[in-house]
Amino acid sequence: MNKLFCVVDIELTEEKEIIQFSATKLDQNFKEIESINYYIKPKKQVSPFVTELTGINNDMLSEKLYFEDVAKELYDFIKEDILVCHGLPSDYVILKKRFHDVGIRYHAKMSLDTVELARLFMPTQESYRLSDLSNSLALYSGDGYHNAAIDVQVTVELLKEISKRIANINSNNFKKIEVLLEKIDYNTLKFSRYCKRIIRGKKIKKEDFINFDGVDFKKVSYNVNDNNFKDKFIMFSSISEKKYIDNFKIRNYVILKEKSNYVPLNVFKLFPKKEDLNLDKLLIKLYVWILETNSGDFCELNLLYLEKLYIDNIRNGILISSKSYYFDEKNRVADSCKNIVTNYNSIEYLLDNNNLKNHTFIFENKKILGRELDSKNTKDYFYKNVIIELNVAVSKNPKDKNIKMLRNNIDGLVKFLHEMYLSESLFLYNDSLSFILQDVEAILNDIKSYKDILPASYKFMRKLKDVLTNSKNTYKFVVLNQENSLKLTVVDDKKVKGLINIIHSRNHKYLNLKAKAHYIYSNGDEELLNSKATSSILYVFESNKYKDLYFNKREKRSYIKYYNFSIKDNFNELYNDVIKNNKISYRCYATKDILEYRYYLNDIFESIIVFRDLEH
Repeated sequence: MNKLFCVVDIELTEEKEIIQFSATKLDQNFKEIESINYYIKPKKQVSPFVTELTGINNDMLSEKLYFEDVAKELYDFIKEDILVCHGLPSDYVILKKRFHDVGIRYHAKMSLDTVELARLFMPTQESYRLSDLSNSLALYSGDGYHNAAIDVQVTVELLKEISKRIANINSNNFKKIEVLLEKIDYNTLKFSRYCKRIIRGKKIKKEDFINFDGVDFKKVSYNVNDNNFKDKFIMFSSISEKKYIDNFKIRNYVILKEKSNYVPLNVFKLFPKKEDLNLDKLLIKLYVWILETNSGDFCELNLLYLEKLYIDNIRNGILISSKSYYFDEKNRVADSCKNIVTNYNSIEYLLDNNNLKNHTFIFENKKILGRELDSKNTKDYFYKNVIIELNVAVSKNPKDKNIKMLRNNIDGLVKFLHEMYLSESLFLYNDSLSFILQDVEAILNDIKSYKDILPASYKFMRKLKDVLTNSKNTYKFVVLNQENSLKLTVVDDKKVKGLINIIHSRNHKYLNLKAKAHYIYSNGDEELLNSKATSSILYVFESNKYKDLYFNKREKRSYIKYYNFSIKDNFNELYNDVIKNNKISYRCYATKDILEYRYYLNDIFESIIVFRDLEH
């Protein structure tokens, strides 16, 4: 690399006008050479929100120059260098547009995004916001984030830290990463090779790693206790195990989950062989992570949604893998510990483990246990599959008027359910429920003789009856104004009851945690629709229907994160997500079952508003 690095950050108005432009040049050894910092007068006034976020107000900018007056100076400063931004895609687009608006054609010779670099080479960071990375990595001790000059200073330090991390990657794993980067991004590949060449990495001790199929994995070591404890316990947590351990000051413990949570040594053979950039990025993160992991537990990784799906798709292969080094090590140390701390996802594995049959199972409370088991044992049924099946059956049996009538009757029932859903009235729905159930029963009677050729339709109607008669089950229209998007979510009650019976046949105990949460009760939606609060707020609804309706008609704001919490969602993921996003406004929409976690709610929400009556 024979060019300088130029780290750039900009602050914007809500109309995307640049009001601050900062940049720092670095030489080939990442040493700072020169910096600039410009405040720029916008065409429109700076909003209170932007002032609160950046500290930049209209008075500060009133006598500054407009962008067109300084654009040439800014362009000359950055035009020949490698552009580095934290959040490159958005900043680069704005820079190119603003320069273009004043007649300057800007195209970076090479560009790097420190967000993407950090995601790839620091895959265990809880958040990739600049302030969070800075705090986690001790890059900056102040609190002046969202000032471009400070953000550039922090990004410079982040770039240096990333370069060191790349330099420390074992050569075996780096060769695998190079192959993947060639497919993903040439700039990142070039930068990575450059870091390996100019920075001396840590000296690698071969005895600290396991080499399997040419890939290096970090060895783990746990203290094995010689005590033979008379009483041993398995503690189930609905929040992260580490936070649970800190909260309840647990001593002499090991965190143990089912086998599919731990990376096996043959993990790279379990993924499909296909061209997919999302898969390639995941593989890079794995090659980096396995050199630094403390447990081999996938939960250490901060993965994107599609990356999590890839891990989920290979879990069956992990369960039968004989190369389960990290899981085996955890199991070995668990035998010597007084306490095993785990989550509710692992409950079936722990119940089936004969080595743990004399342990006492400890749950936070009975209602959390029930809610967790319900959420882990649900299945979705989609009306769109019924439509396809009925249309195929009608086309194959054009003379059978009964099939056409069944299709029309089911279609009419779904349309009526959609009307009831949009009515925003539970009273009207409840008054109509007996008539709806009569229609369901009639359709079920008619469809029985066709269940061999209409199996999906028959099952859907049976599950619809379960939804309408069991309050634990729910239905929703995934797209509010499309009746064909009806989805049923049904709890496997039989399996849940079977698990509870097994639990109650073992030694078990409930902590019965006392509630810490304080609620604000509201009889109308004014609080919901007009709230200007910037804190994290939990909105609790009496029904799933109201929750979804109000979530759909929320007034969206870019600086607010919205979360629609449903029966299938993991409370631990919500808990971690709110904490991770603690510097932005957060709105969670949930039904009353979330109040089962009341002991933890005050830790993450500043306000909890319970709506008693939202009838119009």
